[in-house]
Formats: sequence, structure tokens, C-alpha cells
Amino acid sequence: MRTQRVIYKINIALTPADLWLLRSDLHLCIAKVHGQAEATARLNSVIGVFEGWLPARLLTPV
Repeated sequence: MRTQRVIYKINIALTPADLWLLRSDLHLCIAKVHGQAEATARLNSVIGVFEGWLPARLLTPV
């Protein structure tokens, strides 16, 4: 159920900031299936995608 809710939130996100704010929820979903280390690695790997869209101070690793 949580995964479906996160997918819905991703689909209705209007801005990069909206997506960035879903990191915690997404981390939980990925960690449930693949483990915490994998979830952390995956989320940290997309930080570069948000560069230029969000203030640098927000682009911190998990």
C-alpha cells in the first residue's frame, strides 16, 4: 500500500522540489525490498539530477 501511495505522489509531483521531498518515503519502499544500503545508494546516485533545480544546501546525501 505504501508503495502505491509513493508512486501516486511521484506521478502528481509538479516540481523537482516535490520529488525531492519524497526521498524519505521512497527510501522506505526501496529498503523494504532491497535493503537500507541499496536504498541509500540509489537515492544518493540521483542527487546530480537535482543540481540546478534545487538550492545546493538541500542536496545532501541520505
